[in-house]
Amino acid sequence: MTSRFERLYNYLPHSLRSNLRLKLLTVTFMALLLLGAKNLYLSYWQEINRSNEQITNNFTIIADILKNDITRWLNNRENEILVMAQNPLVKEFVDKVTEENNNSGQAAGDLERYWKELSAQYGIYDEIYFVNKSGRILASSNSNRKNSYRPVDDIINVPLRTGGMYFQDAYLSPSTEKPCIALSVPVAADKPGATDASEYAGVLVYRIDIGSVIQPLLESRFNLGNTGEVILIANNRTVISDLRGMPGSALNYILDSEPALRVVRGEEGFWRGTGYNNREMIAVYRHIPKVRWGLIVRQETSEIFGPLKVQLYKSLMTNLLVVLLVLGLFYGLLSKVISPVTDMAGVAKAISSGDFHKRVKIRTNDEIGVLGQALNTMSDELGHHFTMQKCEQNVLKALVSTLEIEKMLEKGLDTVCRSFVFRVGAIFLLDMEKGVLNCKALYCPDQHLMEQREAIKLGEGLESLSVRTRQVQVITDLPEDTCYTVNWLGGNIMPVSIVAVPLLFGTEVMGVMSLASLHRFDERFTRELKIIGALMGVAINNALSYKRTHDLSSRLQHANELLAQQNEELTTQSEELASQSEELQTQTEELQAQAGELRNVTQQLKDKNKELERLGENKTKYFAALSHELRAPLNAVISFSDVLLDKVVGGLTRQQEKYIREIYNSGQHLLNLINDLLDLSKLEIGKIELNLKKIDPSIPLEEAISIVSAEAAQKNLQVTSMVAPDYYSVYADPVRLKQIFLNLLSNALKFTPQGGRIAVGARENKKYLHLWVSDTGIGIPGDCHESIFEEFNQAGNVASAGVYPGTGLGLAITRRMIQMHGGSISVESEPGQGATFTFTLPLANGEDSFVPARSECKIQCPQQGNCAGCDCPRTAAAYLPKPLVKPVLINSLESIGCRWLGGNPTVLVVDDDSSVRDYVAGILEPRGYKILTAENGRKGIELALKEEPDILILDISMPGVDGFRVLEEIGKHCWERGLSVFICTSRDLSIKEKHYLETLVKKLYQK
Repeated sequence: MTSRFERLYNYLPHSLRSNLRLKLLTVTFMALLLLGAKNLYLSYWQEINRSNEQITNNFTIIADILKNDITRWLNNRENEILVMAQNPLVKEFVDKVTEENNNSGQAAGDLERYWKELSAQYGIYDEIYFVNKSGRILASSNSNRKNSYRPVDDIINVPLRTGGMYFQDAYLSPSTEKPCIALSVPVAADKPGATDASEYAGVLVYRIDIGSVIQPLLESRFNLGNTGEVILIANNRTVISDLRGMPGSALNYILDSEPALRVVRGEEGFWRGTGYNNREMIAVYRHIPKVRWGLIVRQETSEIFGPLKVQLYKSLMTNLLVVLLVLGLFYGLLSKVISPVTDMAGVAKAISSGDFHKRVKIRTNDEIGVLGQALNTMSDELGHHFTMQKCEQNVLKALVSTLEIEKMLEKGLDTVCRSFVFRVGAIFLLDMEKGVLNCKALYCPDQHLMEQREAIKLGEGLESLSVRTRQVQVITDLPEDTCYTVNWLGGNIMPVSIVAVPLLFGTEVMGVMSLASLHRFDERFTRELKIIGALMGVAINNALSYKRTHDLSSRLQHANELLAQQNEELTTQSEELASQSEELQTQTEELQAQAGELRNVTQQLKDKNKELERLGENKTKYFAALSHELRAPLNAVISFSDVLLDKVVGGLTRQQEKYIREIYNSGQHLLNLINDLLDLSKLEIGKIELNLKKIDPSIPLEEAISIVSAEAAQKNLQVTSMVAPDYYSVYADPVRLKQIFLNLLSNALKFTPQGGRIAVGARENKKYLHLWVSDTGIGIPGDCHESIFEEFNQAGNVASAGVYPGTGLGLAITRRMIQMHGGSISVESEPGQGATFTFTLPLANGEDSFVPARSECKIQCPQQGNCAGCDCPRTAAAYLPKPLVKPVLINSLESIGCRWLGGNPTVLVVDDDSSVRDYVAGILEPRGYKILTAENGRKGIELALKEEPDILILDISMPGVDGFRVLEEIGKHCWERGLSVFICTSRDLSIKEKHYLETLVKKLYQK
């Protein structure tokens, strides 16, 4: 039989045998010809349409009847309840019950008997009770609830407020656990002397069992077969009546089908689709506006169209034999097609499992052959991309393995050369001052370069061209006298391709990587090498920043040692002077003779003291300038790493996210180290000023918790504040108090394991407020309770473990700042039991206050009419220290509560640092803010006066026109809508500068 099909296939013309479409069209044509003769399709759908129209008409009639019946039933209940509530006998009983005297019990009993008779008469009232304004049930048809209390909610408050009836939507009865509704009406006090009928004694509540009333109403009059049902739902899509296939679902199931979603929006109509039981259905839905209920009449299509499908099945069975005969004729033809498709499926499966080497054998030139060739090409491309991605990951892994720049460059270069099959490679770093490229790493395994160049002058060679253009440069046609030759096994080999890759950090060129290959360079590698160059540029910048920070730390330590040595010399000299003074007291004559010498020594001491003061001032200036230079690149690293982690500019792979998070954490660690060293230096020379004022300690505490919230969430730590707002007042510097809280919270986060807890609380004790920070961390040995507050010192269990990084400066700085506030700090802890740090601050009396008076705001707010008593942040300047922290930035802007803004606020960022401008735009634009940027103060003034933004983020330290001058200029303008000002700076402002800034900001609101 098979041979006959093969001979028949061979008799066909070659054009038919090689055209897959003609094969399939032939089979489809014959099948449609045989099936179309019966005209089953048209006759079936005609019957379906007729049945649909009939079902729609029937369901519409049923739904309209039920809607009218339910509406009429609800109207009747409201009329009955209003009549009963206005019954003079009921009012008389209610008045007696509310008097709560000797006759109240009898009146309550009479009222309850009357209600029980009503319940027996109507058979629908689950409970009738009277409740006063405080929620006490004075009388009830359910004697168990008499004299009990219920919540004072809308069922009581709304009737008392409106004087009308209140409808409580369906809920489960607490006594019968059945669906019910409640209607409540107010009862006016009918006492002698009452003149105002709006004074109500309480509320009459009628709870109706809708399960025994509406459910029979829905089921008694219509027969919807075995799958049909009528569903009644509340406004929140909760079913009021039991579903046919889900007993007990009343008020326990939320219906999410399309008719339910439409009917709760007030729509009515017809729908066909999947029901709550995932079966196809036909439904008509109606909205009951009086109670905002939805009514759905539904039946499954399997039952509706069942007989029609049986008839269709019989017809199909009749024609099935004909179809089988047709399939048999073309079996041999299709077998010729299936074989190559099976091969392609095997290749696709291999590609999905990571095997990119398997290929499809091309047997024919038809469409399947073309498809096989395309599949082979796709496998080549996927294999190439997979290999390149793996190479990039290996390079990134090598770059983050160390911060020593020489080792890092050697590992990175080795990985690049081995991954891309380069025989020779070198990395040159740019020295702009000398105008040269210095060689820092070489790669040439088992051979050596004929000419090893230690430095390349800018403007010479392919490397300089790559630096100037910031693009990958490739040379393939090398001259015979080229210097790029390799000594290989005693002979010279000239490479086929030379590639120069710029190492970029943003727009800054850090260096260039020169590579040589014995094979022709594949242009597809250009994009990957450019990405690797950018990764190396970031890694080089981080390594150089780390080295500069380490050198700074060493210089600071040396300066401190020199200062200590000078102090010791001064102490020795002072002791010598004291000894000489004693001798001079006993030897007056010798004192007179040596007076001149003593004056010289005294003058020398004065000169040395002045020199020390000058050194201290120079040291402060040096630290300020150095901190600005170090913080600028660190701010860029931290800010853009945060933007990448926020996935604003695109998604990240898990490994990329891990490496970027390492970069972000390292930058934060370096920044904290710099801040600690600067604070310690300022404390030692007494350059830190305190702006003491009466403040609420909960405000800086919440700001500190907001800063550490992201790190706490990463470690799954629970941070709880038990310091109530507006409860305590202390004399403190708000900025330094926030730093104290931040140091203690960061210390707790560092030593508390995953899933731990951190709590902050306060208590008063005479003239001081005791604030404490408690954690469930590793604890502190008792012999280290005092030494942990010393500089560069950590607890013994922490130092020996070696897994908790830190300099040992945080607690030392914290103690000194607390002592400057006139307080003290102590710790209570045991190993493995956590730690509790407690510090004291002087309490502020209500009479003494350093809080400056609020400036009078002249902005006319449409919500209030004026700003009297307004606590809007738009009436004062706020401070955002650099580097900007995303939660603090977002919370600060969202705290602006003045509704005068409206819409999406416009934010103007004035900063000479492009990384700050880009970071703010990357954070705020996805959240709906309109961003304007200015790179200097002059452009900032022009944009502010032209665009009139709602919010201004302003840097103080800018070349040319600084932040003070910007505020002076825009303060001359009339800001009718107001302007929120956020001062963004990395320097410590003096008290005088802060007062001047506040004066400038106040002028904006006094126009």
